[in-house]
Amino acid sequence: MKDEGLIYTNENCIGCNKCVGVCLAMGACISQVYKGQTHIGVDPLRCTACGACFTVCAHGARGYIDDTEQFFQALAGGEHISVLISPAVFAQYPDIYGNILGALRQMGVRHILPVAFGADICTWAQLQYLKRHRCTGMISSRCPVIVSYIEHFHPELIPALMPIQSPMMCMAVYARKHLHIEDKFAYIGPCIGKAFEKWRNQERKCVAYNITIRSLMKYLRARGLGEQTAQEELSYGLGLYYPAPDGLAANLNWFLGDEELVRSVSGKRTAYEWLERNAEKIAAGGMPFTLIDVLNCRDGCLEGTATEEGCNRHDEAYYTLMRRRRGCEYLHHEGPWSRKLPPWERRELFEARHAGLELSDYLRTYQDRSAQCQDWEPSPEEADAIYESMHKYDEASRHIDCSSCGYSTCADMMKAIYNGFNDCHNCIHYEQAEADRLEKLSLSDALTGVCNHNAYLQETSYGAATPGPGTVFVMADVNGLKRANDTLGHAAGDRLLRTAAQYLAALFGKERVYRVGGDEFVVLVTDMAVSQAAARLRDIQQQLEEMDVSIAVGTAACDAAHRSYKELKAEADAAMYKDKMKCYARHGWEPRA
Repeated sequence: MKDEGLIYTNENCIGCNKCVGVCLAMGACISQVYKGQTHIGVDPLRCTACGACFTVCAHGARGYIDDTEQFFQALAGGEHISVLISPAVFAQYPDIYGNILGALRQMGVRHILPVAFGADICTWAQLQYLKRHRCTGMISSRCPVIVSYIEHFHPELIPALMPIQSPMMCMAVYARKHLHIEDKFAYIGPCIGKAFEKWRNQERKCVAYNITIRSLMKYLRARGLGEQTAQEELSYGLGLYYPAPDGLAANLNWFLGDEELVRSVSGKRTAYEWLERNAEKIAAGGMPFTLIDVLNCRDGCLEGTATEEGCNRHDEAYYTLMRRRRGCEYLHHEGPWSRKLPPWERRELFEARHAGLELSDYLRTYQDRSAQCQDWEPSPEEADAIYESMHKYDEASRHIDCSSCGYSTCADMMKAIYNGFNDCHNCIHYEQAEADRLEKLSLSDALTGVCNHNAYLQETSYGAATPGPGTVFVMADVNGLKRANDTLGHAAGDRLLRTAAQYLAALFGKERVYRVGGDEFVVLVTDMAVSQAAARLRDIQQQLEEMDVSIAVGTAACDAAHRSYKELKAEADAAMYKDKMKCYARHGWEPRA
């Protein structure tokens, strides 16, 4: 099983719904039947590649695609490729970083360009844009997952997205225009969602391959890193700190001063809930912050969706990044990275360093993709019909909100069913109600509506159970059923059975009457004496005789001599047979007719 998208579901899926519970893009996780079992697939048009499903899945049921294999095949085929490498790679592998670069060089990579350099350009471009447009409250664009989420689910926030390319794209644009590198570019980084930027910038022919850290390290370890080392080809400044959750804020405050407030929001649930809560105010331009940096991953790119597990478990990568940042600040006694200089002077030097750049080269646009993610609201009548199909007939059952289906509320599940994202079989209340219904069906006689033989066997433990003191066992048999079937048809015979069952149920209770054979009924009476039960049975016989329906009855009362239902049944059956013979003689019928 494989969905045609960036993230897909494999055959390990058991349909546990955990991915539905963490997915904040309604309809991105969809219930499907695969090989007779429920699986949770991925809608590639709605999935923003946030990676939350990877975090909660205990079965390894989600996978993703990147370009690692194609990249190495192209290198082996002699294609000219240069690499753009994220500073997150050094942060996670500081001890073998040189060996990683050396292995890439040995395999044919022509240039190794640091995305930290592109991050410096990204900072410069944002400072220029803020200065020229004097705007506040805009959302940074460095996280492709957040950008995708806004394009798909909050298009009203597109005007609030900072129209600046990401560090990766800034590096690619600079390399094309100023370094005159015509190779294909491959980006190496921690993010599955970088593929969105690759796809959406195809016309610029900037990045051809998205290689995730996890896939790269798996490939290199399988072949051995070797002793050869290499270095990046450009020097850079605080752009090296961009992978940190406060990376952009630290860069902007370095040049603007701490009085400029940059809001950093990160985390798969935190970021999206914050956007939902503040969407209206952001769209209206009412947020007071200089810039809002919203990231999908809690620890920024250090916790990217395609990093190797455990790389930053104890903040090792974060610590490495902080040390590099401090080293950059203290080693540069002059220039824009000097701690001795005030922010305004650093900014002047920073702008002078980038004087040859044109802001227009680093601008980007966004696209409203919400049309492919529309959710439809059911009418009250349609909602009622869906709830009833889920066996939810009252308000209490419609607000159980147990979240077993993955959705927070029953209303969300109902809406998901209406939109075709899910079905009622994923509702545990439905499954329980359906199980109860099927159990009742298995214990109920379809023709007469009273209990069936299975119910009798369960109640009496196949006849071996000991009845309670005072139990009256009644056997009743519809006389002349075969004659009615043969002469008047089976419909007439069915009417005889239904009529007899109806009268027995009316006097003794439906739950005490069992149809145990073609024309045989058992009644288990526990709340009246045998004489009272016998009197009621005589009344039933008389009433039925007036309707041309005849039944034979026999009773047995539980006493010390009866040790099981089986023994009671034998006694009641014998009494019923005697009554039946009297009835046959009275009507002049042949026995067994």
